[in-house]
Amino acid sequence: MKSSTLISWLLLISGTSTYVIGLGMACPSLSGKGYFLCVLVTAIFVTYVYLREASRDQLDDRFVSTCQMVALITLGLFLVGILNAPFSLGERAIFLMALFMGMRGFVRVIQVSGH
Repeated sequence: MKSSTLISWLLLISGTSTYVIGLGMACPSLSGKGYFLCVLVTAIFVTYVYLREASRDQLDDRFVSTCQMVALITLGLFLVGILNAPFSLGERAIFLMALFMGMRGFVRVIQVSGH
């Protein structure tokens, strides 16, 4: 149980720090940095709300559809932003993997902690 918790936290910290620090250094403008930070916060928020309601067994079809829609919009905003930013293909892949690694770590932290 301890190693699972440690791995979850390492995934969360390494993914989100790579995402935030990498994009912070790579984005030339403050608005670009804010854009990608808002994408990360929105992705974490919708994931947290969904997992919290799932743990309470209070999911209904409308709520699930809303969470899926917000998640798809967030992913779409990330993809539009990353494709229009002046990054190389390697940087784009790293930031995409960092976002998913951070989100996977966040899901594991929530599931391991039992919330």
